[in-house]
Amino acid sequence: MTAAVSALTEPGAADGASSPMQRMDRALRLYRRRISRCRTQNQLNRVNIAVENYVTPAEVRYFHTALAGEPAESPAYQWITRLARGMPNNIVRPVEFERRGLCKGVTHYSANPSSAAQKTLIIGFTGIAHRLMMPTPWVLDCLNPALYDVVLLRDFARVAYASGIPGLGGDFHTALSKLSTHLDRGAYRDAISFGTSAGGVPAILAAILLSLDKAIAISPQEFGRVAALLGRHGLSDTAYASLLASRPQPFPEVLIVCAAEHGDDMAAAASLQRRVPARVLKVRGCAGHVVLGWQHAHGMLPPFLAKILGQSLERQAPASTALAASWVVGSSGGPSPQPTVARTQDHPEPDPSHAS
Repeated sequence: MTAAVSALTEPGAADGASSPMQRMDRALRLYRRRISRCRTQNQLNRVNIAVENYVTPAEVRYFHTALAGEPAESPAYQWITRLARGMPNNIVRPVEFERRGLCKGVTHYSANPSSAAQKTLIIGFTGIAHRLMMPTPWVLDCLNPALYDVVLLRDFARVAYASGIPGLGGDFHTALSKLSTHLDRGAYRDAISFGTSAGGVPAILAAILLSLDKAIAISPQEFGRVAALLGRHGLSDTAYASLLASRPQPFPEVLIVCAAEHGDDMAAAASLQRRVPARVLKVRGCAGHVVLGWQHAHGMLPPFLAKILGQSLERQAPASTALAASWVVGSSGGPSPQPTVARTQDHPEPDPSHAS
């Protein structure tokens, strides 16, 4: 439903022609205009979901304040109240994320581009719903904007990014190479690709192709399923298979995260681990595909993100990437210490290409 908020999310939305407050006010007016045209609940839902896929934490707070005077039964009031209450931290920070559309399928969230040397760059590969398993401001709210830049990619063709990204290129390799011309990866302290569901395998591919430090794939699809999807659309999986089989040095750290009680996702993780050197982190107690949503519902999204990123979300000094004892459940299956997000199991696997 991108067309429903095309003006709100247009490229260059955070240019220097207006202040952040003016841009947020413009976004609010556009939102009001869009929902005034809705005649059904489905239309309202589509607009709200599309807006959730783009807005920043600061915009959520601005919308929440502006819509507070609406009647309690107002769809806009109910929507923004739910969205605001779901913010994991809801912290007003000295600097805030602002968004800028690089092209139709690419949104850059940054607070201060000049301080990239102190930041981690996260390149997010969204799934078919064009989000990282939840509203974008909920994810951004977990990150200190002084220490993180986030670039979200969206695959409107829904073919695992194999047909590229409009404005960047018509295939995966071309689009990612062109993305590199917009982002100086070398200016950042480190760079991580982060993909959910249908964006999981592309996140791994991107880390290999762009020589990133790390790839995180949450509930990724099994490669055979990705290949079948490409085949149904007349696309070849050869480039993807070759990239997964390559072993450039240094090779990025790869972490695959899945629900321990979700059979299909467990099988997909094991299959991917046979194709590429990776650790598999199993979230015990979680039976659903939407692992990040499960962590959010349990109030543990920020510490879980810190765990899988391997560093603090708030402080410049990175945490160790090794899994601390408090996070790991041993093979004995004994209970893990609190917090409950610690109910995970980590399974390293040697490089299958080096197996005897």
